[in-house]
Amino acid sequence: MKGYYTYIFILLCFTVLTAYYNTYTMTISEGFEEKPNTIVLLGDSILKNNVYVTKGVDEIMRDESKCKVVSLARDKTTIGHTYKQIDEIPEDLNVPTTVVVLSVGGNDIIESYIDGPYDASDDRSYLSKLFGSYKSLLAELRKKMDKARIVLLDIYYPANNQYKEYYPLIKSWNKMQNEYSKKDDVVQIVKISDSLTNPQDFAFDIEPSDKGGRKIVDAILSSFE
Repeated sequence: MKGYYTYIFILLCFTVLTAYYNTYTMTISEGFEEKPNTIVLLGDSILKNNVYVTKGVDEIMRDESKCKVVSLARDKTTIGHTYKQIDEIPEDLNVPTTVVVLSVGGNDIIESYIDGPYDASDDRSYLSKLFGSYKSLLAELRKKMDKARIVLLDIYYPANNQYKEYYPLIKSWNKMQNEYSKKDDVVQIVKISDSLTNPQDFAFDIEPSDKGGRKIVDAILSSFE
């Protein structure tokens, strides 16, 4: 009789452990991000470089991914221009299987520091204001696409020597972006600055070349794995 109760006890323990394992496994599985089936591209010529190359980033993305690609990015886009692109995102794409990729901020730095009145060597306060505008844009994007996954591209360092004096600005921007992402577990940073490092990665000094565009696509797609 004692053996019988021992058998019942072991059976009950096995049943409880099995139920716990199944529940735990299901919870973990549900926690995994779903594979994307739609990629939305927002922002500037980092994602819409077609006029500078034989095949643009959006075209390479369509070839290399198994996803529907909605390309809303435009050349010369600034932070302010991107609100219109957000408005253009179809409402039915706000689902967990959509990834929104955003690249913007570089043209704002060019307008403010290269073509504008601010000095890259001693005026960083305006950069913080620019990043404040960037965060407001992200808040608007998150509001509309609250179910989608958001991927932000950092700013790369153009290989041409004329841009080297602006490297500290880019570094500061990327640092602020990285710190922002740590406070938001839905947002992911893809550091294309680690990939585009050679002169051959650029066309017209500052735009992604065919080779650079392919590196950008590879970096974005690798972030889904």
